[in-house]
Amino acid sequence: MAARGSRPYTEVAVKRRVVTWMAVFALAAPDCLRAGGNSWNKLRYAGGTVEAKVNDFDWNTTLTVQPDAIVAVFAHRATLRLSTAQITALSYGQEAHRRVADMVALSFIVTPLALFGLLHTSKVHFIGIEFLAADGKPGAILLEADKNNYRAILLALKTVTGKPVQNEPK
Repeated sequence: MAARGSRPYTEVAVKRRVVTWMAVFALAAPDCLRAGGNSWNKLRYAGGTVEAKVNDFDWNTTLTVQPDAIVAVFAHRATLRLSTAQITALSYGQEAHRRVADMVALSFIVTPLALFGLLHTSKVHFIGIEFLAADGKPGAILLEADKNNYRAILLALKTVTGKPVQNEPK
């Protein structure tokens, strides 16, 4: 007879592992199976053509990606709703930073709010979304994503828009 605890996979140990994994999947499932789309709130609006007063120290922007629309809420006040057909390009990293800065420079009304944060050049996870507004004018937003969610955001945006991500991380 084997000594107590010498067998690595006793019936009790297997049941504990099964229950543990079921709990992990149950907690993760709501994020993966959301019917209304994917939503992230650990984002920072770093600049663009949307005039929104945000604190550059707060991660208070929410992005929701649905099959037919992309909704960005800046500091719980300003909202940008775009259909997926309005999206013209997606970019990541310094490429996103450069493309949005170019878009802001080309816009008709350049305000200090539009230039907010565009001179920051450290290694962060920038996500650029370029679009055509309802009036036909080009626009762009630059979002700084958290290191834990930028890949999921890029995948969701790429999936619903059908656009490739310029400078996509490997």
